[in-house]
This record gives sequence, structure tokens and C-alpha cells, in this order.
Amino acid sequence: MLFLVRLAAGVLLLRIPSVPSQVRFELGPVNSVIIGSHTAVYSAPMFSPAIQRLLLTHARRNAVGTVPKEAVVVVPAAEQDLFIEPERFWSALEGGRFHDYTQKSTKIPVLPLSRVQTVVENTELSLENATIRVINTPGYTPGAVSYVIDSSSKRIICTGDLIYGDGKILDLYSLQDEVPEVKARGYHGYAARAGELIASLRKVAALKPDLLLPAHGPAISDPQRAISRLIARLQSFLQSHFETDALRWYWGDENHRIRSRAVERPMNIMPMAELSKLPPDILPIGNSRLILSQSGAAFLVDAGYNRILPELQRLKHASKIRSVDGIWITHYHDDHTDFVNDVVRAFDSPVYFTDTMSEVMKNPGAFRLPCLTTRPISTQHAVRDGESLRWHEWQFTFWRFPGQTLYHGGLLARREDGQTYLFAGDSFTPSGMDDYCMQNRDFLRKDAGYEYCLRKIASLPRNTWILNQHVAPMFRYSQAQLARMSIELEKRSIVLSALSPWPDINYMIDESWARVYPYAQRVKQEEVLALSLRITNHAPNEMTYRVNWNFPVGWQLVGGENSVTIPAREDGHVEARFRTTGPGLQVITADLSFGSWQVPAWTEALVISR
Repeated sequence: MLFLVRLAAGVLLLRIPSVPSQVRFELGPVNSVIIGSHTAVYSAPMFSPAIQRLLLTHARRNAVGTVPKEAVVVVPAAEQDLFIEPERFWSALEGGRFHDYTQKSTKIPVLPLSRVQTVVENTELSLENATIRVINTPGYTPGAVSYVIDSSSKRIICTGDLIYGDGKILDLYSLQDEVPEVKARGYHGYAARAGELIASLRKVAALKPDLLLPAHGPAISDPQRAISRLIARLQSFLQSHFETDALRWYWGDENHRIRSRAVERPMNIMPMAELSKLPPDILPIGNSRLILSQSGAAFLVDAGYNRILPELQRLKHASKIRSVDGIWITHYHDDHTDFVNDVVRAFDSPVYFTDTMSEVMKNPGAFRLPCLTTRPISTQHAVRDGESLRWHEWQFTFWRFPGQTLYHGGLLARREDGQTYLFAGDSFTPSGMDDYCMQNRDFLRKDAGYEYCLRKIASLPRNTWILNQHVAPMFRYSQAQLARMSIELEKRSIVLSALSPWPDINYMIDESWARVYPYAQRVKQEEVLALSLRITNHAPNEMTYRVNWNFPVGWQLVGGENSVTIPAREDGHVEARFRTTGPGLQVITADLSFGSWQVPAWTEALVISR
């Protein structure tokens, strides 16, 4: 077998003995497998012969390389619409990206393919000196296939992104999906396709291949070991997650069993936290909480419940409260923000939230995140981490609290009698951590995400109660439970380091490490459009990121940078300006390269011209 490895100065040729000479492999940003004279998988090769047929395993645009103009493109039937009519996906996304709880990946093709042929399980393709058989291998995407190549008594399988290297996988957020058996939407389906992925890996292993050729990363010369390692690592990671799963509180043990079935082993599930009823001066209203003062004033925590304003007005009319002196917003999600402006208009209440949420509150449509509201909120009273407010007999301290989402805060409320309450938003329940949706952006490292939040909780007085507005009682963890959750985070970091091919594990769980701002906007034709590619450098060292924009025919790139150097664990950005033309919805993508990585069409923005 001939390997072509792309280098800055050219191509390095390698040979692996005892593999059919008619199969060649080119390692690149999207790999290329050439079979015989006229067939390729993933991408046409760098030194292209007359490729007449290109085989694709799944509908991810970063797994589609060079497509020859006259070639027949073979795609899985289950994902053909994303190849043939991608504009339908983008139109639906543009119209439905607010209040979105599906969490489907947007790394799908932008332009339609022509000359498409579909294949299903057991379809056979004949060519010189080899046969190709299609097998269904869902997991990384719902309708993915793999191609089994038999030639000269050797078996090679092109597995797409089912596996990467020696027991790794490209990311975990792509496995997020609904769980129909328990009526859980994609938002709550943490790595829900992991079970399918594991079944597909076992299916591949049962065919006893000699070699796996993935869409990304190196050839896998010991398939059995690599598959066994990936399954074991993935199950260990999932076990740690589900042993401290917040959703078990809401949905019970049977639901938990179904959602965690990919683990396939007994689990040591953390016991529930201690529970208590709310005190008389904290009133539940839907998923809001109203803090009451002896003076008759009130202070509201979150306003996403559709009956919040009528109930506040009823309480005022009944002389239960005389005013709403402020609103604290724990996080940006629509079910905590949709009715903030209604309360503000009725009670003239200032709105407080941590300043790390300012952009998403002021301009939610500029983000691609779950559960966006359509109603922007003033940032006039955004507060810094640690700021305090004395309010009647209460002392409030405002925290950055990046638990369930990066864009999240906590309110520490201490009454004059010394009793302390932490309004923790949606970050915790009595059964554990609310980290079930990776698209929320929840980092996994020291001084970030849940590690940071757990240390904040551990620093509080022992009498502190935690409030999640979706949970009826208050709760508090024992020191052993806090330690247990911290240990589980350490376990996940270790396992994820073994699963990850990236320079840091957070590239695997943070789909928005590279993102375009604003994500969507409306412009007039011939107007100059400004975009910012924002990058979180998760790597432990400084990195230079180079950018290439892919934009519609007829547009002009009129200015901007093509690279940025970003310190470790910090954010940076690359600016660009385009002159637009042509009406309708357009999708712009950006290629990135950094270190040894080249990732084509990795992130996108939507532009509606009129």
C-alpha cells in the first residue's frame, strides 16, 4: 500500500508491505483513498488520475475533500438530502435557530452535489481487482456508512469519522442527539448516539479488517486494538458522566438507565443531596424565585416563565409585595429570559447579570447556541464577578458561575441572620451536574467550568442551601459529594486525554471554539459586511491560527486579517469585510489551520441579502 503524506514542502511517500498495490492513501486535511484507477474515497487525490467515482461516508462538509466535476458521488441514502439539497437545512436553521433544543451539528455541506448516487447496507460496487461493500455504521452521524474493500486477500475498511487513530475520536459533541424512547430532545441527549457508535465499531471489528482508513487522521494498522480502546475509553467517560447526572433528579432511575445504556456496566451512582423546603421569604413562581424583604419589596431571580408577570401583578394587587427592586438573570437561556422585558416595563426593575453574559443578552441572534431568546435585554446593569449589593436585610454577591453554560452567573444571598442561599441557575440538581448539553459550552479544566463552580460551593458556609429554579426543594451537598464530583471531573479529563487527538481536550467538547460573530445577519446587496472569526485557544501554549474564508461567487473580500496569535487559554479574533451581491440566504465558512491541524470549512455564518 502506498501512503502519500502531505508536507509543507511536498509529499512524502511511504509504503506498508503486504497491502494491495491498487489501494493508495493520501493523508491530508481530508484524507484520500484511491482504489484502482478511477475510484476515490473522501477526496480526489492530490496528484489526481481520472477519478470517475467518489465515495463519501457521511454528510459532514469537513469530511468532503476535492470533488471532481464529472465524477459520480456516492453517498449514504440516509443522508442524501444533506448532499443534494443542503439549502433546505440552512433555511430551516435560519428560521428555527432561536428556541432550538435539537442540537444538530451545522457542519453539513453548503453547496449541493450533482451526479449523486445513493447506497444502502450491502450495496456492492465492482471495480478492477477489488470489490467494495457498503455497511451501515451510524454513530458519528445518524446515517453514516463505511466501505469494506476486499482485494488480494486483504480487507480494508474506510470508516469515515467513526474512529481516529489508536482508539480516539474527533469529538464528542457530534454524538449529542435526542433519545426518543424517553422523549428527550437533543438538548438533553448527552452523547446519545454513543451506543450506535459502539455497535458500529463492533460491527467493523467483526469483519476482521487488516486496516482502517478514516476520513481524518492516520491509517489504523491494528483495528482490533484501536476499536477496543475507543469503546473502553468512551464507556469510562460516559460512566463518569452518568454517575453524577443531574437529569436523574427530574426523570428517575428507569429513564436514567435508558439514557446511560451505552455504559454497559454497573455504576456507582452518587446519592441524592440533602433536601429542604424553601423558607417563607423565597417564593417559587414557575422556574423563577422571588426573594422577599420585610419591607414589602421583592427581588426576582429569572423571568422566563409565561405567567411570571401576571403573578407578580397579582401579588402586588394583594399587597403581598409593593415593588420588584431588581431582577437577577442566572443565564441566557430562553426559559430564564423571555419575559424579563415585560417585568421591567411593569415594575421599572433594573436587570443584573454577570458581564460575561453581556453580548449574548444584548444580541442573542449573533450567537449559535442552544435555547436563544428572541428578546434582547439591556446591559446597563451588568456586574463584575464579586460585586455586592446591600438590599434591605439581604446582602447579595454576584458571581461568575460557568456551570451549565459558559454564559452563566450565580447569586449568593445572605440574610441578616446569617443564613445563606446560592441561586445556582441550572448548574446543579440534587443528583449532580447539569452538563448534559455540550453545545452550551462547559469547559473541562482547572479554574473553569464545573471545577471552578465546585470550589466556589465548597468555600461557602456549611449552612448554605443551593437553589435551582427547576427544582422544588432547596438542596445541599455533603463534603463527600462535593469531593466525589470533583474526582469525577478529574477522571473525565484523564479519559478524555486518551480519547482526544487535539492539543487540548476542550476542542472535543466545545463545538464553538471557533465561531463567527455575528452568526447571522441581514444586509442589503452591495453592502459591506463585517464578520469576526472568534477563536478560543484551548491549547496549553500560544497558538497562531490561520484563516481562509469560503464565500459565495460574486462576493469580494475587501479587507481583514488572515491570522492571529492567541495566548494559551485565551480568546482572539480575525476580522474580515466582504462586499455582498445576490439576494437570499448565503452561508459563509472558514478554514482554519494551527499547529499540525488543518480543518476545512470548520465554522460558518448565515447572511440574508435583500
